[in-house]
Amino acid sequence: MDTNHSDLAKDTQAPKSKEFVQTAILSVSKRGAELGQRIKALVAPHAVCYEKTGRESGGEAIYFDSLKPHMGDIFKTYDQVLCIMALGIVVRMIAPYIEHKSKDPAIVVMDEAGHHTISLLSGHLGGANEWATTIALAIDSDPVITTATDVNGLPAPDVWARNEQLTVDDFNTLITVNSAVVAGEQVNYYIDESIPNSAILMQSAGEHVGKHGKVYGFIVDCSADEAKVNLVDDKISVQMLQNSRSHCVVVTDKIIPTASHQLILRPKTFTMGIGCRRDTPKELILEAITQSLEQHQLSPKSLLTAASVIVKQDEVGLLAAMRELGWPIKFYEQEEMEPIIEQQKLHESTFVKGTIGVGNVCETTALLAAKSQTLIQEKTIYPKTTIAIAQVTSK
Repeated sequence: MDTNHSDLAKDTQAPKSKEFVQTAILSVSKRGAELGQRIKALVAPHAVCYEKTGRESGGEAIYFDSLKPHMGDIFKTYDQVLCIMALGIVVRMIAPYIEHKSKDPAIVVMDEAGHHTISLLSGHLGGANEWATTIALAIDSDPVITTATDVNGLPAPDVWARNEQLTVDDFNTLITVNSAVVAGEQVNYYIDESIPNSAILMQSAGEHVGKHGKVYGFIVDCSADEAKVNLVDDKISVQMLQNSRSHCVVVTDKIIPTASHQLILRPKTFTMGIGCRRDTPKELILEAITQSLEQHQLSPKSLLTAASVIVKQDEVGLLAAMRELGWPIKFYEQEEMEPIIEQQKLHESTFVKGTIGVGNVCETTALLAAKSQTLIQEKTIYPKTTIAIAQVTSK
């Protein structure tokens, strides 16, 4: 497998769990502000309302004189934004900030009378279609959805990916596969049976795809230099994924041979615990991470989170490596780590314990972050860095 640091950095945002979604409701009229407060009470209790000074609802809100100067920060801060105002105003305000469907928030627009609820931006991955439908049902409004798969009642892979919190590996392939769905082609789903919740995903995929495709399990043979795919169903050719020209959706955390007609979706299946000496350069940490991923043929997009001990929260090289990879990282207190070390009987370094208070960083923090007792990779020593990988507990 040929993976380099730049490849690792090309991650995309996975859909967030609904309890972590940050919501804003924007209005520019008193009637719109009152409607926004009503929607907040019905379907978005944690939403932040933005209301124009002099046209307030009387409810809790952030006030502004002009919304335009604040739109850049709102666009970057929130996962979903409801704009209760004219569609043209919204289009002009958000235009400078639109980047890509993998990054843009869900933007929904509604008229102040609440007649129409329009999914404007990030309909599938951002969840604007779902958000618009939820609002419309709550206030008896007309949802306006224009994405081709939705208006034709077809199963879009990115809708399913968002619901199952899977990350799209390549957006060009997503466009190709969605076009095949709209054209009426049968698109089959292949689920890697080694991932923790494969049975749940297979059932969910079957319900999603319905009569428009079939769902198969497969296994990945990582014993060779390059992973090979073997389908579980004996009636299917072992080489189908490599040789077939049919569009398909593949769910796996492994690096496997791919083609432009195969959409890869990445589940969050592992965590990585990282220990390092003080002032370890970013390059050494990145190289250790790369080698660990290659050893197990794991995609960097299937990482749930990296983890380390709290004393490393200001480690310049570690933080720089995380920024380059686009990875989140959690830091744990020594008091949180000690019970895991004892329960799992993890080997402790006397030197490390004398320095920071606990003698095992990478294995312990990987297991804590994964809420698991299963290590995919035990502590492995690289120059000035240690790495362990834990399997995320299944749903």
